[in-house]
Amino acid sequence: MLKICVTFLSAIFLSFNMAIANAWATGEFSRTCENISVEGSTLTASCEKADGYTLSTTSIDLNPYIANLDGTLSWDGDKFALTCANIGLAGTNRLRAECERADGETYLGTYINLDEHIANIDGKLKFE
Repeated sequence: MLKICVTFLSAIFLSFNMAIANAWATGEFSRTCENISVEGSTLTASCEKADGYTLSTTSIDLNPYIANLDGTLSWDGDKFALTCANIGLAGTNRLRAECERADGETYLGTYINLDEHIANIDGKLKFE
């Protein structure tokens, strides 16, 4: 009987830990990160680990996940930094840039909400 109780409690504990880990994987990185900055296509922040206290400095290259579609930043593609300039942050979670339009001559100011797809998973920035 003791063996069954220990097994049951272990299963509950493991399920709870997995649920907490998955709760961190919902975008919204800006809720649990601070000192957020962008240099080029790299996003850097100090993010809470799963314990809720420890901070970890972490970075992610946004270039594989964000595209420039005729002057507008989009999650549908990659390599935005090749055709965008003046890349930075507007607030803590919005990436801003001036991106080249399809005509190759004009630029458009554009923004994208990084909280839509960037998550803090145990102190590391991840795309989801």
